[in-house]
Amino acid sequence: MIRLLTFDLDNTLWETEPVVAAAERRLLEWFAEHAPLFLQRLDADARRALRHEVLTANPALRHSVTALRLAIMELGLRRAGYSEDHAQALARQGFEVFLEARHALTFFPHAEALLQQLSSQYILATISNGNADVRRLGLDRYFKVLVSADEIGLSKPDPAPFLAALERAGAEPNETLHIGDHPVDDIQGAQAVGMHTLWFNRLGLEWPDLARPHGEVRCLSEIPGFLQKYPPRP
Repeated sequence: MIRLLTFDLDNTLWETEPVVAAAERRLLEWFAEHAPLFLQRLDADARRALRHEVLTANPALRHSVTALRLAIMELGLRRAGYSEDHAQALARQGFEVFLEARHALTFFPHAEALLQQLSSQYILATISNGNADVRRLGLDRYFKVLVSADEIGLSKPDPAPFLAALERAGAEPNETLHIGDHPVDDIQGAQAVGMHTLWFNRLGLEWPDLARPHGEVRCLSEIPGFLQKYPPRP
């Protein structure tokens, strides 16, 4: 029987790539107004190269999208000629602009109704590699446990985020179902710690050559039907 449902966020409860692309554009508009040297002295290729440079110097930042983005912006701003203190301040301000736009998203159909229904039957948790915050989105009322790679310092498929969710929820792996879209980060990562897994395959992709999930759905509305195989623990 299942007590705990853990959800991935990006591309499981909403589509991520268009939102992040729009947030990137908004950030560049903000730089054009508040830190014009950043765009004048660093072309698109130079800005893209910053990520590789930062990760080469500090590989651990790949597990923290927030710290990585701040480090990239700070390095670019310093290269553009801003002082270290000014670059740090501008990066923090710019990040808030990005983060606000990053949360201007639309939930997939049935997402909020599903969470409302399931939160009355199960403990719900989030396990995310991204920096979307369900509190900003008004979804925190449904989740008792929030786990992010930014906070843990390790990203899925590493066991650490999954184990943190289990510990905080007081649940065992065999009474937990993880729901996510990524075959490796979500499905293989959760299976490695002994969780049940449900692949959210919205686009109807072919499953790769990996150990298969316990189930697959194309729409969030199909999840309650799948859960009938795993009645909630009283």
